[in-house]
Amino acid sequence: MSEIIIPEEIKSMPFEQALSELETLVAKMENGGLTLEELMSGFERGRQLSTCCRNKLAALERKIEILSKDDGYAGKWNDFNPGNTRNAPPSGHEAAPANDNSELPF
Repeated sequence: MSEIIIPEEIKSMPFEQALSELETLVAKMENGGLTLEELMSGFERGRQLSTCCRNKLAALERKIEILSKDDGYAGKWNDFNPGNTRNAPPSGHEAAPANDNSELPF
């Protein structure tokens, strides 16, 4: 499968806007009445929107994973970079187990 090139215009959309446009596009395609040309261009745009939404969700999931494993090492916050595995605490400073709720205020 070829790599999907996502236009900057789609990349810069908020997740909710991209998802809404994708849902609208799918509804138009399901209702019929579109020409073959419109279906093909809609399919291509839909793939771009879908990929963009998946990428945004994956980045958010990674950020949540990093934040939930943060043990507050050295009291320093790092900017999030979805591809950066260096946001994890240094070795020897492992995060507390996920089920350790002893210090939660609620």
